[in-house]
Amino acid sequence: MDLPVTDAPSPPRGAPLEGPVIRLVQFPPVWGRNVSPFTLKLETWLRLAGIPFEAAHSMKLHKAPKGKLPYIVDNGVKVADSSLVIEHLKRTRGIDPDAALGPHERAAALALQRLFEDHLYFILAWSRWIDPAGWEAVSEGFFDGVPAMLRGPLRPLMRRQVRRMLWLQGIARYSPEEILELAREDLEAAACHLGDKPFFMGEQLTTIDAVVYGFLANIIFVPVETDLKRLALGYPNLVAFCETMEQGLYGDSC
Repeated sequence: MDLPVTDAPSPPRGAPLEGPVIRLVQFPPVWGRNVSPFTLKLETWLRLAGIPFEAAHSMKLHKAPKGKLPYIVDNGVKVADSSLVIEHLKRTRGIDPDAALGPHERAAALALQRLFEDHLYFILAWSRWIDPAGWEAVSEGFFDGVPAMLRGPLRPLMRRQVRRMLWLQGIARYSPEEILELAREDLEAAACHLGDKPFFMGEQLTTIDAVVYGFLANIIFVPVETDLKRLALGYPNLVAFCETMEQGLYGDSC
């Protein structure tokens, strides 16, 4: 798998290089990792597309378009939302890792993307912020960069905000057992689709691989020992896929 391994990667051999270097604004790392599924998705896509970028870390959501991270600054223009950024870069750079996909493959990729981004995402958030096992790790690791005097009031405030978001979305209305069963169904569907293929659409990397890796790596590779992680580790092909992506992204540095 031909993925550059530096923070500001050079493109793979033969990939086009056009336009200014992208500035990718994302959350600061936690546990030495990119722990946002959407920012890791976008960072991975930039690497597989061979588009050079420089990372900038920020927590200032009020300065972000749409009030969320990640976003990019491209020649002075801010573009937000990981999927909209990808479409912008496909259009402006003339690079499309999905160009060879047919209509049915594109439909399957979109369905998988929705599974991860619009369903499993909320289970992942629940497992980190509400599940006691996840919260024990997150309440320390996520706030390491916060001044000590602010950590006390900030921890419960942010947890309440996430709990309210998950209640309004619906996932927090289920029991832990029901939530884990929903997660099992999602992971089972992804594992069945992957099968024995190296990547989700076959032999070549495409956008859906960046999406899936962004989420699964944030379950499998972070030091948060939850039932959700144990579920994911029970699918050897998903673990092998993540290990392949990890090796391609970071080589021996992780």
